Amino acid sequence: MRIRCDRKVILMLAVLCVIPSSTLAQKYAPPFPRDGAERVQESERFVIWKVALEKGKSTGMHQLDLDQVSVTLTEGAIKVTRPDGTWSIEQERFGSVLFEPKGTVVAEEGLSGDPIRLTVFQLKDAASDPWPITEGVPGQFPRVGAAKIFETDRINVWDATWRPGERIARHLHYHAAAAVFLEGGQIHSISDEGVVDAPVSRKSGEVVNITSPRKAPHEEEEAEGTPRAIWVEFK
Repeated sequence: MRIRCDRKVILMLAVLCVIPSSTLAQKYAPPFPRDGAERVQESERFVIWKVALEKGKSTGMHQLDLDQVSVTLTEGAIKVTRPDGTWSIEQERFGSVLFEPKGTVVAEEGLSGDPIRLTVFQLKDAASDPWPITEGVPGQFPRVGAAKIFETDRINVWDATWRPGERIARHLHYHAAAAVFLEGGQIHSISDEGVVDAPVSRKSGEVVNITSPRKAPHEEEEAEGTPRAIWVEFK
């Protein structure tokens, strides 16, 4: 089952295949590590990879050992082949999101002239202790400028933009989350005392990973540009 979604369209595809028992018994390689994939971060909840799918270079048939969310950073066409030999061509758009559950078996191959670049968030199975909640202070999401584009029983996926003149209301982070920026820019953080931190610069393709709660509530606002990121947030 491959579930894809982007900012405007959420498309869920469930494919039920009858596979011979001999195929089910096969052992497949894990998706990572492999050529064209670089591990950029790992934490208690995530393993995050930068992936390039080049024209004519198949990943080989592999089986996902963890649920994963992929975010497309450059557009292009991908050939997806399944264990029974069936295949499809999928046109990836900038900012599109794809969820694949653990156990999915596929091979992928880029078809476009330029490599198709993705950020892949592998979701670890190990549960962690819940982060403390401060009564009266909401969490990071939902919020102005953010749209939920997908969810499972474990995660929410958000498309969030910091727009000029739209201050993000006072909040704390109550869940482990990671993001990749689709568009860069600068972001201010404002404390309850009104202290404005120096702006943090974010670049297109940059990955951030929230691994621990922030102790003090804060607001946020755009300082330069229109930063936009896809967030994967555990529930």
